[in-house]
Amino acid sequence: MGPRCASVLQGLELERSVELVWNPVYTALEAQTRAGDELLLIIVPFAKLEALHRLRSVARRQVKWRIICRWKPEDLVSGASDISIYEYLKDEGCDLYTNPSIHLKLYVFESNQAFTTSGNLTLRGLGYGEPANVETGTMLQLQSSDWIRIYEILDASRRVDDKMYKSLYDYVQSCPPPVSPPPPPAIWPVNAKQFTIGSLPAIQTPTRLGKYYFGMEHASFSSEEVRRAAHDLYEFYMPRGLDETQFEARLGETFRTVPFVVEFVALLKLHGSLRFGAVNNWIHDKCEDIPLPYKWEIKENTRIFYEWLGHFFPEITWNIPGAHSQVIYWNQAAATASDLR
Repeated sequence: MGPRCASVLQGLELERSVELVWNPVYTALEAQTRAGDELLLIIVPFAKLEALHRLRSVARRQVKWRIICRWKPEDLVSGASDISIYEYLKDEGCDLYTNPSIHLKLYVFESNQAFTTSGNLTLRGLGYGEPANVETGTMLQLQSSDWIRIYEILDASRRVDDKMYKSLYDYVQSCPPPVSPPPPPAIWPVNAKQFTIGSLPAIQTPTRLGKYYFGMEHASFSSEEVRRAAHDLYEFYMPRGLDETQFEARLGETFRTVPFVVEFVALLKLHGSLRFGAVNNWIHDKCEDIPLPYKWEIKENTRIFYEWLGHFFPEITWNIPGAHSQVIYWNQAAATASDLR
């Protein structure tokens, strides 16, 4: 997690009973273990020796682990799982099982707490290696119904013994080295646009964002508004712990210096005024589309952008002259338009 994201997300969420742990997810596993709650059972599709060794080294006592992996022959040939984990686990007094149907990743502790995650038992999956995968997970208390499903998985799993291991080992050794594939196609655009649509503010006004930041009227915020507020706190680098004066000053300074805003204001200064359609076209030409967890409409978000510009730039005004489209003005153009109305 980058410092920008970390500074924004601390303490700015609505209350929730379960928290997500973001990569590196090994921190949650190690913290639980160091607190004296030992791992008992790991169910993951893929397991690599170095990651297993790193996680095992945190254990305070040599508890017997049971690990269930897919351990399909093709997984071992491709290197998605290491065949060498069998001998390591055997030396540690632990058992390895195979279940070709599993896709879940579940780390179960003695206390019946379990960490469910997207991360496999690999260096990149747990965050031990670089570049780490982007993974997340959460710690929760297993219920009786959860254990029934876990026992179904256990019942459908088979213990790897020396005979099975030898058969798979010989198979892996007999397979020729994988042929290097041709270079992959370039799927990212070569001439990427300068900005993304996420460069635009999402919540209606800076004042509304302040109400969210300071915990005011939280009950009135829809689920989408919460997502919009979180976007703007992230996009404009807003840390926790500011008072109202600091919040307004920090948000204004950051918004005015965002490269997207700087370039648009320069364009507006150059032309003096711009019609709504011209602004929409400029945004389309400059911004890449990205997935956003709130409703995105160019017209709506352009109007929101105008609200923010008018709030933080006293030189900028906008109106709807007669039956014509919305027009945004800079400096004297705005004063002249106001005198004519």
